[in-house]
Amino acid sequence: MTTRPPDLEYTVNEVPPPPTTFILALQHVGIVTTAFVFPILVARAASLDAGATAFLVSMSMLANGISTVFQAFRFRNFGSGYLIPRVAGPNFVSASILAVNTGGLPLLAGMTAISGLFQSALSTVVHRLRVLFPVEVTGLVIMMLGVAVVPVGLPSFFGMSTYDAVPSGIDTAIALVVLGLTIGITVWGRGQLRFIPLVVGMGAGYLLCLAAGLVGPEQVAVVTAAPIVALPDLRYLGFAFDPILLIPFFIAALTTFVKSVGEISICQRINDPSWKRPDMKNIRSGLFADGVASFIGGLSGGMGQTGSSSNIGLSIATRATSRYIGYVTGALLIGLAFLPMFASIFVMMPKPVIGATLLYVAGFIIVGGFQTITTRMLDSRKIFVIGLSFIFGISIYILPGAYRGVPPIFKPIFDSALALTTVLAIVLNLVLRIGIGKTHEFTVDSMTPVYDTISLTMVRQGEAWAARKEEIERMTGALTEACEALVYHGYATGPVRILVRFDEFNLDSTISYTGRPFPLPDQSPSHEFVLESPEGLAHLAGYLVRTRADRVTSTCEGTQCTLNIHIEH
Repeated sequence: MTTRPPDLEYTVNEVPPPPTTFILALQHVGIVTTAFVFPILVARAASLDAGATAFLVSMSMLANGISTVFQAFRFRNFGSGYLIPRVAGPNFVSASILAVNTGGLPLLAGMTAISGLFQSALSTVVHRLRVLFPVEVTGLVIMMLGVAVVPVGLPSFFGMSTYDAVPSGIDTAIALVVLGLTIGITVWGRGQLRFIPLVVGMGAGYLLCLAAGLVGPEQVAVVTAAPIVALPDLRYLGFAFDPILLIPFFIAALTTFVKSVGEISICQRINDPSWKRPDMKNIRSGLFADGVASFIGGLSGGMGQTGSSSNIGLSIATRATSRYIGYVTGALLIGLAFLPMFASIFVMMPKPVIGATLLYVAGFIIVGGFQTITTRMLDSRKIFVIGLSFIFGISIYILPGAYRGVPPIFKPIFDSALALTTVLAIVLNLVLRIGIGKTHEFTVDSMTPVYDTISLTMVRQGEAWAARKEEIERMTGALTEACEALVYHGYATGPVRILVRFDEFNLDSTISYTGRPFPLPDQSPSHEFVLESPEGLAHLAGYLVRTRADRVTSTCEGTQCTLNIHIEH
């Protein structure tokens, strides 16, 4: 049973009071709706009419709701059981534009559904791909989830656009007020107020934008003219298939797949203070639910689905990760798909509100990824994996034309800093792993500075293996206590051989020597025994070895002795 995180008000399986749940879910809906820029972008790139655009947005919203509910499920093999609202995925933008331009909305629906089946099939083998997702790579992916939000949030924060690259003073001022108000409530808020920083910030932002004329009469007219309740226009629903588009949609699905590994991993870490590594069985269940939801989303006519790192950041900021908030968030999104008037209020969110909101949540994700990376010791190989992947990933923002000549089928990778960083990190990790042994053997004796030798060796191996620093320190302490006693108290009559073995779950050492059995008392020896008996210090060392390790055993056959030290990793 996991320990309750002390910094959370409502943990994953706790149910907040209904009013609190509704307010928290409403904030998550506000974040999700900022991603509807992507189906609108697809519609504009394909010159869809207003009716088709409205259908695509509504069906994407419906798919968001269904997939958010599915992800909150915690069944045996379905759903991660975490609050991870889903959005119309930016990973699918390039592939979706290709589909709509080639065969309209029916082809987009068919290819999106097939990509969902591909994700579901891939989820069944994810537990066998653990080598692709070591903690340092997972942490980098998490960090990039937050970084990927910044290029969307910053232009909106400053009131800039593709057509107007000049910052707007009034937009920036309003965004600063919204961001400052939201941060202030998060840091200093008390009572129920601390759960609604975005509701207050967004509400103030809307009012300021109305007063400043950033929300004009024409936008208000669009909201008031929209029907309160409306069913989707099924004339736009259809299904088609084109094998040529399998590659771009499968690449988009693969990048979404890896992104989801990072999202579920950070949710595991948030909700478990003793988190050590991604739980691949839980991730498999979440990925399978993702694939099924994307399949259903495609059948309904929406875009491909992906998790929203911004919403994860919001759950950290509000200290509420209850999956029951996910159920209400999903229900609200499903309802908004049939309530155009209310949906349009969110979809037409002013730029300063979007910018401040996205930047507010991005920081939590970036820091969370950084903290995940730093739980492991890193040598030059791992530093290159992280550093080079990050550099080439952000090159998409710094040098947007650098990958202009990439073939269209690979554009989903090179259109996204997150996707490019992830792919490079996986490839570099596999290549640079060459030459790293999972075992290491060395020797100490009476002429050896035991502590220095063991400490230096374990630090180097810990960095090469990207092991957790605290576990390497525990093993270093246990080995030092044992070997100093063996060497300096006469238990070993010759050199002491140490074999260290590592995998992601276990850190083991086998100490082999010629001599007599090493004492491993269950209780600390008395002060008198330690001070007066020649065996006292050795017994104290044996007791300390027991306290540092999770399991210790000692065996001897004649004068050939073995001491096994096990630490869970």
